[in-house]
Amino acid sequence: MNIGDDYSADMQIKFSDRCNETPAPYAISSQEIADLLNDLAVRRGWPTITFYRTPKAAALN
Repeated sequence: MNIGDDYSADMQIKFSDRCNETPAPYAISSQEIADLLNDLAVRRGWPTITFYRTPKAAALN
């Protein structure tokens, strides 16, 4: 992505998640993490993030 006349940028994010014996009200799913990262990217002017080489609408599992 070009962020100005003289600058180009890219971003690589790697993460994993694991919940051991987490009570349901406190559990955060992989889909929720992906959605939050996409919301942040879009608010900062970046395109949506592709996870596992599939469009965002595809299931992560």
